[in-house]
This record gives sequence, structure tokens and C-alpha cells, in this order.
Amino acid sequence: MFGSIILDVAMGLILSFLMISLVTSAVTESIASAFKWRANTLFAGVKEILNDPNFSGLALKIYNHAAVNARSNGAALSGAELTVKPSDIDAKQFATAFMDVADLMPGTSVSALQTNINATVTDPQLNTFLNGIVARTGGDINRIKDEIADWFDTGMDRVAGVYERKTQLWALFIGLGLAIILNVDTVKIAQVLWTQPGIMKGFTPPPGGETPQQAIDQLQAIGVPFGWNGKALEYLTSGPNWLYVVAGWLITAVATLFGAPFWFDVLQKFVQLRGAGSR
Repeated sequence: MFGSIILDVAMGLILSFLMISLVTSAVTESIASAFKWRANTLFAGVKEILNDPNFSGLALKIYNHAAVNARSNGAALSGAELTVKPSDIDAKQFATAFMDVADLMPGTSVSALQTNINATVTDPQLNTFLNGIVARTGGDINRIKDEIADWFDTGMDRVAGVYERKTQLWALFIGLGLAIILNVDTVKIAQVLWTQPGIMKGFTPPPGGETPQQAIDQLQAIGVPFGWNGKALEYLTSGPNWLYVVAGWLITAVATLFGAPFWFDVLQKFVQLRGAGSR
């Protein structure tokens, strides 16, 4: 019996975290799309790895190249004139554009390739890097392309890390805001589920691919306590309860950082665990 109550409390909390994570993900993705976070983060990352902060040299030429930015008109003279910024660049396509810009063509000798690099790539660091690639590969165009693509992939790993940290920070604040708006108080939910374990007896696991509204409806249907009403306001304003409520909101917000897929997988495992024992 004691173990069953623990499982019911855990599943109720996980279901609540799944719901708030789904809503948080949907809101974060909507904001990211509206403000073009991916495209702008990639744009800043390409300028950084090409040592072109003013977007007036290699980065500009590559963003005007059809292999990288096929939807643009290819005639931009500055970042402000870019009609489109891609949200993703394939490493092979970047390497193709880079080699065209640097005039690295098949059938060219090592010395000729290095001469072209010296004429087109004025940044000392990139110039040395490209000349080194040409020397190491003996002028093999395919190997040069592969090395440039690998270098770009490595640089994009760092850019992806920057984007992930940005979205996680926003997700934390959005999750906290949603926890307050929906009053998803982890402490209160755990308390109610512990004293009223029957709430979770009728719970059936979601089939997967739930929408935020479906998750909210399911919580309401089985009676998991969240949302605002007279009792919730009375509880919040009674003595030191506000401290527990704030702590519950913070726990909920932090839980959203794990993401909806994580909580869905955990929920499925707890459902299987409960199904293996006595109900």
C-alpha cells in the first residue's frame, strides 16, 4: 500500500511536469520562430568562425552563395540587406560555397591553390588554416572539402551550445511564468496526491504525441490539483504558505528544463512499474 501511494504521487508529479513541459516547449518554440533565434544565432556563429564581425568579407560572400542561402537574391552588400537568413546550413554545402569563394577548383596545382587562397582570404588565421589544409592534402579537392566541412561542423557544435543555453534560460523563465499562471505547485500537488491517492487510480498513460491542451485536459479529468480558484487563493494567503507555493512553482519551472520527451519516458516506466505490482 505504501509503495503504491509513492508510485501514485510520483506519476501525478511526472504528469504535471509533462504538461508544463509541453506548454513551455510550445511557447518557447513559438518565440524562437517569431524572433528567428536559430537563424540569428547561426548568422552570428558563421561571422565568428570566419573572423568577419562586420559581415563585409568571407561571411558576406558565403551568405550570398546559392549553396548556403538559395532563397536570397545573392546581391546583399550588408547584413541588413539579406532578404533571408537560413536557420540551418549543411556542412557540405558550406564547404562548397567556401571553396568557390576561395577559388579552390579541381585540377589546380598545390602552388596555384595556395596562390588563390592568398588572393581571396586575407584573414591571417584562416589563410594559414587553408594553406595548411592544401599542403596536408596535396591539393586533393575532395579531401580539402571534407576538412573544411569537418571544421565547420566543429564550429557549429559551439554555436548549437550557445543556442541551447539561450533557449534553456528562456524555458526556465517561461516555465516559471506558466507555473504561476496555471498554479502548477509541485509541493501542493504532492501533498494532495499523498493524502488522496485515489486520484491517480483512473489514470491511463498517454499514447504519445500529446498536445499541450490534451495534457491539461487529462490533468483536469483525473483531478490533479492545479489552477486558480478561491481555495487556491485562500491557501496562498494563509500564513507562511506562500513560501511553499513559491517553492512549488520553482520546482515546476526547473523540471521543465528536462523537456517533455524525458518526462514522457519516465511516466511510461512508472506506469509499467505500477502495472507489474498490485494496483
